[in-house]
Amino acid sequence: MINSLVLEKPREYGAVDYDGLWKKLIRELFEEFVLFFAPDLYEEIEFVKEPEFLQQELFQEIIQEKKGKQVADQIVKVFLKSGEERWILIHIEVQGNPDPSFSKRMFRYYYRIFDKYDRDIVAVALLTDASKQFRPHMYHRSSHGTALTYEYNMFKFTDYDEQELMESNNPFAIAVLAGKFANEAKKDAEKRYRFKCQLIQLILQRNAYPQEERRIYLSTLIYFIDYLLQIPIELSKKLRNEIILSQEEMEMMYLDRNNLPPTFGELVKLEREEGQRKIAKSMLKEGFSIELIAKLTELSEDEIRKLQT
Repeated sequence: MINSLVLEKPREYGAVDYDGLWKKLIRELFEEFVLFFAPDLYEEIEFVKEPEFLQQELFQEIIQEKKGKQVADQIVKVFLKSGEERWILIHIEVQGNPDPSFSKRMFRYYYRIFDKYDRDIVAVALLTDASKQFRPHMYHRSSHGTALTYEYNMFKFTDYDEQELMESNNPFAIAVLAGKFANEAKKDAEKRYRFKCQLIQLILQRNAYPQEERRIYLSTLIYFIDYLLQIPIELSKKLRNEIILSQEEMEMMYLDRNNLPPTFGELVKLEREEGQRKIAKSMLKEGFSIELIAKLTELSEDEIRKLQT
């Protein structure tokens, strides 16, 4: 579990839902997720048709976990180029201890979905724990000539080579690397700081993506890393001084202003507001109305009036 992270969580973060953090990442980088873990399936999916993330209330009776267990579950409906429909069950164990009943739970998810909805299911299990021996990928039981074997796709974060993840062109590789680092440093704030700094610098150095995709990747991944690798306030301040963001990178990070990463969020907001004030001053000189300036810059009318003095 992530208790050590929660105990030394800085005030600027607030409460964090870690399984929700993984769900948000998968939703926002779903194509990249499928390409990274299931390239053959990726080639068959018609991504022009928007994947449908089934609402939690539709399957809450299917996926039931013990209270306090850190998991992230998603059921996603996609359409293949052939016109067929597939459901993808994504199950992530977030830094948990090896669970001997894991394969049984995976089978229970499968048969409950099949029984209720009668759909073909692609099951993907992601394990972020540090145990190299715990590698569940099959559920089997038999009794007097009656036998059942259920196999599913299992991906273990410890299997991935750190250097290969850093060199991958798929942005989801950085998320897997962050998951590895979070496990390695869950009891060491200084180590989390070093990992966090390394990952953010790695993201900022990626210039090969088209501009719009880079905006999404930067905004999404830095938000994810900032919350996954939490560090005390003094180290957050150190990180802000260590990593200098360009104006363009600040604008990219502001892509989702309701989900600014805590380490850089305040800095980005202040920088953006300063830019808006400069624009407002220029518009005032040109004779634009206060109401129009407020609408275009998102500054308050009172703040714009103060700029007139």
